[in-house]
Amino acid sequence: MKVKDIMETDLITLKPDNTIQDLIKCFSDTEVGSVIIINDNNEPIHIITLRDLPKIFLIQPSPSYIKNILKALNKTKKSLITISANKSFTEALTLMNKFDISHIPVINNKNKLIGILSLRNIVKSVPEVIYLDPLTEVNNRLYLDLVKQKLKKSKGSISVLMIDLDNFKNINDTYGHLLGDVVLKNVAKTIKNNVKISDEVIRYGGEEFLVIAYRCDLKTGKIVAERLRKKVEKIKIKGYPDIHITVSIGVACYHPGDDLFSTIEKADKAMYQAKRLGKNRVEIWKEDIGLNNLNNKKDFSTFLI
Repeated sequence: MKVKDIMETDLITLKPDNTIQDLIKCFSDTEVGSVIIINDNNEPIHIITLRDLPKIFLIQPSPSYIKNILKALNKTKKSLITISANKSFTEALTLMNKFDISHIPVINNKNKLIGILSLRNIVKSVPEVIYLDPLTEVNNRLYLDLVKQKLKKSKGSISVLMIDLDNFKNINDTYGHLLGDVVLKNVAKTIKNNVKISDEVIRYGGEEFLVIAYRCDLKTGKIVAERLRKKVEKIKIKGYPDIHITVSIGVACYHPGDDLFSTIEKADKAMYQAKRLGKNRVEIWKEDIGLNNLNNKKDFSTFLI
């Protein structure tokens, strides 16, 4: 879903030469949570939200005009964050999370203000957003609560795959977290495009992904895991030919009546075994992969990097 599909177009705007009384009137006479400050070209230059009001009231000397408020707020606030109407709402969520904001002015390709998107708009239009990881656009860990309910109605074997990026810390340290985010997005997309549409893809942790593959026994689960491993290995990041992405994967089998989180733990231990044995490989859960082998913290730190 695009930003333009859920944004509000009934905007409240002011200009720098408007007074603080105009601003207060906007908030008192309407139910808006934000007022967008625009220039003479209808370009957004600032946004003032309800939570800015306590800061404004404490400004000394008391400001008479919006431009005085902007001057004071600019000491603590970064440049205005905007988003294109054609971007996806998940990109807006990522910006909201990154900059700790709840409203984003929406612009067209000429940088003109055409709407505003709030967190309330997103939650109202896409209530399932609570289960979505905004960076990778796959489900988040909270989604497992719904999966547990689905599993109660499922019949037959189900494979659980725990997928962990190899050497991801090195990528972040060498190229920065922004490029690390690009890597995560590419891996998530690759996983999603190479499992059945009915299968679950979940971002389980920072660089860990969980796949729950329905109607899939352990033997088939290993085949799926090997396919994913090879597909990830082929990912190329434009402009960074030296980045080589690999994953270690653990596979365990869930049977009707099993505890889901116990099965996830088995897949997790099998994934760590893959790390121990050299990374970029698939390992199947076996009973001999026990805590004594896997909880040797003295050796483990090197496997997780």
